[in-house]
Amino acid sequence: MRLALFDLDDTLLDGDCSDRWNLWMIEQGWISDAETFMARAEQMQRAYHAGKLKLEEYLAMTLAPLRGRRVTDVQKEVERFVATHLQPRIFTQAWACLEGHRQAGDTLLLISASARHLVQPIAAALGIEHVLAVELSIEHGINEDARYTGGSEGVFSYRGGKVLRLKQWLVEQQITPSHTTFYSDSRNDLPLLQYVDCPVAVNPDPVLAEVASVEGWRRLDWRAKNQQLSRLSRASTK
Repeated sequence: MRLALFDLDDTLLDGDCSDRWNLWMIEQGWISDAETFMARAEQMQRAYHAGKLKLEEYLAMTLAPLRGRRVTDVQKEVERFVATHLQPRIFTQAWACLEGHRQAGDTLLLISASARHLVQPIAAALGIEHVLAVELSIEHGINEDARYTGGSEGVFSYRGGKVLRLKQWLVEQQITPSHTTFYSDSRNDLPLLQYVDCPVAVNPDPVLAEVASVEGWRRLDWRAKNQQLSRLSRASTK
């Protein structure tokens, strides 16, 4: 069995789903001190791109607005958010890439450091059955009144944690892949990129771009291509 793994943010999706969800939560009035929240979130995003983010701190802040909210209520908001704000931002080339792997008979797996309540519905929109993401802690009350605690649990699918989660998943699924491919944009995914048979750098950050060049990894610049097409489209309308 051949396995095709995909990162989500800035790989299949033009942007970061968590960043955009933070703005959505502000619009819905779920965050009281929006200015402080966004300033801190932006600071943490810079740390992420520098390879220095402590994910537990980011999650503690960005999951806090979910505390005490019904899982079903949040799911409805996320579905609306994904349909209106994220699906239009999936790279055109990403759809084609996914379809190519399907036609080849590969099993698709979306593996992301973003939280499951966002990643799962995006995967569904993309037609990807298997998902590994940050797991959220849930309290189960009576009459199926499940609510988020505002916390997370388990091994984070982040940096080396992606390798651990993948290994756990393969054992659980009783799968021994004959070949593995992984698409990612980030230096934070180097542990998994170095673990798979075929690493692919998509819209790579500077560190990943350098590693990919040295190692001779395949590189795809979907964002640059989209920007070029956008410029050509604007020019043709003048």
